[in-house]
Amino acid sequence: MKLKLLSLLCGIFTAAAISVTAHAADTHSYSIKSGAYDSPQFVWITADRGTDIYYTTDGSLPSSESAELYDSRTPVVVTENTRIRCAAYKDGALVENSALSVKIRTQAPSASKEGGSYTDAVRVKLDCGDKNAAIYYTTDGTTPTISSKLYKGTLLIKSDVTLKFIAYSDGHTASRVITEEYDIGAVYEEKQRQELFELVNELRAQYGIAPLEEMPELSTVAQQRAVECAAYYSHYRPNGTKWDDLLGLAGLRRNVRAENLAYYYPTAKQALNGWLSDPWHTANLLNAEAKYIGIGYYEANGTVYWSQLFIGEE
Repeated sequence: MKLKLLSLLCGIFTAAAISVTAHAADTHSYSIKSGAYDSPQFVWITADRGTDIYYTTDGSLPSSESAELYDSRTPVVVTENTRIRCAAYKDGALVENSALSVKIRTQAPSASKEGGSYTDAVRVKLDCGDKNAAIYYTTDGTTPTISSKLYKGTLLIKSDVTLKFIAYSDGHTASRVITEEYDIGAVYEEKQRQELFELVNELRAQYGIAPLEEMPELSTVAQQRAVECAAYYSHYRPNGTKWDDLLGLAGLRRNVRAENLAYYYPTAKQALNGWLSDPWHTANLLNAEAKYIGIGYYEANGTVYWSQLFIGEE
């Protein structure tokens, strides 16, 4: 009975030892299995007593004359895609050949802005800790490969997008796929006002200036100014008061405040280009002290009237 119990316990311990070792052959085994790993690996080779292991890491067929004799005190360090080939010898005779394929993934890339909900277009930069790696991406929800678009510069996300990207460097396998989902909600229902809002913040981004936030109360005043301009095109209102009188009435009068007006331009881009042709209007667009924007758009008798109001912090 004691012999049976001892035999059973030995069987359990033997099974446990086998479960943590990837066996390649009867005479020797590897500490890991073939596959892809996220970091460099230390590969230990275990051999039966009296067995000599010769190995190569360049894919060539090992022999006792052409390969390196494995030292059981030192692991084989794998830092890039490697195929370890082993030849087992007993008493000077070849008894077994085996191979282990180890792939090291490229370091996973990251995005400068995490996925989420945004009220305006966002600029996203992709980066990888491995500076020799190339980054590939898709925006249609498909899994990227090295045949996908090559990342070359900042991505402008203007609408709902599922961004997927990978990194790849020579000697390594592709990184894990990273996914970021961006939900870009329109600030304005009217496409003309929304387009102008996005164009203004794209312009500011080009100069390294923080984007403007849309303020609903300010947009209401801006819309009123666009309507007033159809009757009296001026920085003065039809009743003779200055334009910022409306800011005071709305409780929005700030030390930093400005107004840009335009008419006849049918598109937001044309209106913006018109303002950029004048240094005063350009200064308003690029004022780093401005924090909020309100946009008005009104069409009367075939003529389009635009208004932009800018204010700073309280």
